[in-house]
Amino acid sequence: MIWLKRITLLFICLVVLVIGSASWLTWQSLPRVSGDITLPGPEANIDITRDRNGIPYIQAQNEGDAYFAVGYVHAQDRLFQMEFMRRLGAGRLAEILGKQALGSDQFM
Repeated sequence: MIWLKRITLLFICLVVLVIGSASWLTWQSLPRVSGDITLPGPEANIDITRDRNGIPYIQAQNEGDAYFAVGYVHAQDRLFQMEFMRRLGAGRLAEILGKQALGSDQFM
């Protein structure tokens, strides 16, 4: 009987660890769209703001820094687009968008 309790406790701990690790990895992969980020490369501060629709607005001191910021923002948004298209092709959009994407998933 004691072995059953230990195995159950071990299984519960393992499930919590796996779910926690998966959640942390998912959270870490999301782009940071707020707060300060320090990166090597730009010569001066760059201000990137996004409106309520996620459209980025870039203010930079010089042309080189502006190009750097455009590349950074493009990479963030491109990653989302690639993930979205991968899920669309596999018929798995409803996993992230909910029931409204179920028709598209069934079509795929």
